Amino acid sequence: MTGKVTFVGAGSGDPRLLTLRAADVLEDADFVLFDPAVHPDVLGRVREGTPRHPVNAQLTPERVGQMLAAEAKEGRHAVRLTWGDPLLFGTGDVEGVAVARHGVPLEIVPGIGPLIAVGAFAGVPLTRTSDASPSVAAVSVTRGHETLHDWDKLATATDTLAIVCDAESVAETARSLVFYGRKPGEQATLIENVSLPTQRIRETTLGEVPLLPPAKAARVVLVVGERASTMSELSWLEKLPLFGKRVLVTRAPEQAGRTALLLRERGADPVVVPTIEIHPPTDPAPLAEAAGALGRYGWVALTSANGVERLWAELRRQGKDARAFAGAKIAAIGPGTAAAIESLGLTPDLVPKVYKGEGLAEELLAAVGDAKPRVLIARAEVARDVVPDALRAAGCEVDVVPAYRTGAPPKPLLSALAALLEAQEIDVVTFTSSSTVEHLCDALEDRARALLANTCVASIGPVTTETARRRGLRVDVTASEHTIPGLVAAVEAYFDLSTTGTRTVVRV
Repeated sequence: MTGKVTFVGAGSGDPRLLTLRAADVLEDADFVLFDPAVHPDVLGRVREGTPRHPVNAQLTPERVGQMLAAEAKEGRHAVRLTWGDPLLFGTGDVEGVAVARHGVPLEIVPGIGPLIAVGAFAGVPLTRTSDASPSVAAVSVTRGHETLHDWDKLATATDTLAIVCDAESVAETARSLVFYGRKPGEQATLIENVSLPTQRIRETTLGEVPLLPPAKAARVVLVVGERASTMSELSWLEKLPLFGKRVLVTRAPEQAGRTALLLRERGADPVVVPTIEIHPPTDPAPLAEAAGALGRYGWVALTSANGVERLWAELRRQGKDARAFAGAKIAAIGPGTAAAIESLGLTPDLVPKVYKGEGLAEELLAAVGDAKPRVLIARAEVARDVVPDALRAAGCEVDVVPAYRTGAPPKPLLSALAALLEAQEIDVVTFTSSSTVEHLCDALEDRARALLANTCVASIGPVTTETARRRGLRVDVTASEHTIPGLVAAVEAYFDLSTTGTRTVVRV
């Protein structure tokens, strides 16, 4: 097998801006060298177990090229993942040449860098239709190399300057431009964290740039010139309903991705810290037995997507498929569970109007009528008994089978979360089940109530809310539709940016 090396641009922020080719390459990678500034969600596309190493100051571009080539010579697909674009303001040219010298196949996948992103996300297009002859000078300034530029020629080279700059070099860069002839009163716009929910835009004059408070981001974009001002009509990102809000997602890792995606689409900054992990049941035998004899059940009731996935996995392990449900009707507690069932090629026969145990029990009893069939309930190892109790009281034979159990994640992960809450860096904490509440409170111990007192606490439904209140928490939001989209919508309504919006364009 012949290996290869691919250089991939990760873009300057939002992990959804990867090209289709970049996503394909990352999923195929056998070895990855990445810039530390690359968004963690981009690295999440790499297969689990694939070696990945950050490129630090000790790794010269030549050494990076040698490492990539060595992997390719062993028949592996080596990927160099860069912030922005591999060949714009980076060391991709030297690294690429070093790879090419070893005679291995090479590919370069461009990324959406900051100078494209400032137009798309900050409303600062670097050229305008009204420009008779558009011209832009693009510059990169890094700490310690400020004086290496020919500022005498560069300062007045063209109407618009777009500078990707280390935050610590911004003040010196502005002073150099003024010293070499740029007018101090000229329009200047500073953008940090472009395309992210933490994006911040400051409009000022070139002479005032050195007086601005330091940027929080390591790298910023400085645009200078009469075209540097923002176009409010194009500034769509800051108008999203949850723009700038940091929202804690407490779901299990395998389920957090969809929640994070919904939040990001609404402008929020999702912070994924799972407070639960999904494990096999303590005793797997009852699930195996039930899966092997589905034909004896008139109804199969499923109360979570996890239950669906675990029951299906057991069926597949036994060599069975969807035909195993042929004699049974299927009930799902809500849309999320129903979607998990439908992904298997099955259609649930019953989804209650009220997405909780009481609603499922009521409608299931109505559907059962006088038949009194045998019912299988595949659920978490620890759960409420509302559904089985109601069915048994009506004369049904019910088998409650643990399909999975929840556990707490590693303590260091939750310790890091405690630090975020203590620093008041989380705007919203979302709870999607009683288990997420219990495990978080157990991890934070007697500090839970105090740490959550200064943030919005949002619950997916009344059962989860009751658990939170029993643990001493104040609940600000309870979703009326007990689904993830319903929870996100409820959080949006709580903040209602029409009256409490966060401004990110600051004129100074």
